[in-house]
Amino acid sequence: MLKVAASLLFVVFLATACSTPRTARFSEQDRADLIVRYYSEDTSYVVKPAQTEGQFLSIFKQDAVLDVAKQQPGRKLAVVILIRYNTESEAEAVKRNWVTKLTQVGYQRVVFLRGMSGHRINGLPILASSG
Repeated sequence: MLKVAASLLFVVFLATACSTPRTARFSEQDRADLIVRYYSEDTSYVVKPAQTEGQFLSIFKQDAVLDVAKQQPGRKLAVVILIRYNTESEAEAVKRNWVTKLTQVGYQRVVFLRGMSGHRINGLPILASSG
């Protein structure tokens, strides 16, 4: 009887462990050629390569971000940190727009991260990846 109970408990443990979704975390900050913290088409910060005015990051419109993207010698990986959106369809439209524009200027892979407070990039949840 004890063996049956232990076996059932093990099966329940495996079933719950397998059903717990794990969010993939980003760990390629050093390899990224471009990192953008995107708020809107009128407000983005280019984190890598750092674009600053004094000690503060400069605010860019999306077209200016693309100008910076075009200047990078490496174009393997671009990262776009998305802050938050009211609807999933709005977030999907933003992702499609960035993928289209960044692949047009030669980026092979675009990764989208969920922005959180702070300046840490490695460890942010991965929302999507293309390429």
